[in-house]
Amino acid sequence: MKFSSLADRIGGEGVDAWEVHYDALARVDAGDEVIVLSVGQELEKLTPDPIVDSAVASLRAGRHHYTPVNGNENLRQAIVERHLRNTGQSVSADQCVVFAGAQNALFSVAQVLLESGDEVILSEPYYTTYPATFSATGAHLVSVPTRAEHGFQIDPDAILAAVTPRTRAIVINSPNNPVGAVYERQRLDTLVRECARRDIWLISDEVYQELLPENERCSAASAPGADKVVVTVSSVSKSHRMTGWRIGWVVGPEILVTPLYNLCMCMAYGLPQFTMDAAVTALRDDFETALDVGESMNRRRDIMLTHLESAPGLSVHAAVGGMFVVLDVRDLGVSSQQFARQLLDRYDVAVLPCDGFGSTGSGLIRVSLCTTDEQIVVASVRIVEYVKSLRASD
Repeated sequence: MKFSSLADRIGGEGVDAWEVHYDALARVDAGDEVIVLSVGQELEKLTPDPIVDSAVASLRAGRHHYTPVNGNENLRQAIVERHLRNTGQSVSADQCVVFAGAQNALFSVAQVLLESGDEVILSEPYYTTYPATFSATGAHLVSVPTRAEHGFQIDPDAILAAVTPRTRAIVINSPNNPVGAVYERQRLDTLVRECARRDIWLISDEVYQELLPENERCSAASAPGADKVVVTVSSVSKSHRMTGWRIGWVVGPEILVTPLYNLCMCMAYGLPQFTMDAAVTALRDDFETALDVGESMNRRRDIMLTHLESAPGLSVHAAVGGMFVVLDVRDLGVSSQQFARQLLDRYDVAVLPCDGFGSTGSGLIRVSLCTTDEQIVVASVRIVEYVKSLRASD
């Protein structure tokens, strides 16, 4: 039997990168005591009670029928109010469409903006699903790497040098997954200004933005000219410990709404009412959880860095954004896949190889901070032991 070419475009390294993670979860299910640091989700934490209570009350009130395709109006209004608070950009609820998570939102934006023959520029390292998400449209991917020695900041000149007459969109992610870099205001302003001048869409994935203190948040939507070209994607997954609730959104120019609505109509036909009611409670009433998550990540990052200092030959990248620390294992004589596999098999610690995050991800390991402080200590000690065993065998 024959598949469409789409089946090939949505495969590749981005899918393979999760092999160790899913093996680790299977071992946990089998009763093994594995420390899972391979996913950006606080496995020991629950969604805050008021948000859960809101969903339960909604269900008991019978709010489990069909809903507006683009999301309930009160949720869209809550989203744009939160968007204004986070970015300074004032938009109406009519400029927002709700999706089943930020991943679904990114895929949908790609579908309505890109097609075969177009080019889309990705700043790398990028999240592992990006290649499949954007190449599913048939568009050609153009990667522009960032550099560790520059703090993994985007270089607007390098990005703009990659623009051709076929460039339709540029995709950025700040705070960045995996490296945590928070892109600087001046760099974002330059990129937005040039995108507006050249009629190029700028798709900004900001799902980790609220984990930063309010005075450190920096969004492309804040830049002059953003109203014309910036498409902001976010969710409540990280900010409110709601990864499984699948509530994300797109905020952008009003001309984008109709095609996104039409896609939602034939794809999801609206989201569950009770999950949207819970998201309204999260966005309107809960401003503490995101800061608590961010503070927890920063504390655990410091704990891990203290221990990893004694690991010979291991370089560590630990920017302040996001939920991760990134290890550079290229001087240890193993690939990132080998490092992750052996760390799991020998030391019961699961981490994520970054091969699927672009060419700059080769030799890098993403380590999640989403567990208890005690588990971070144990995992850090085991990583150091493993690194020392690699150096001893040189």
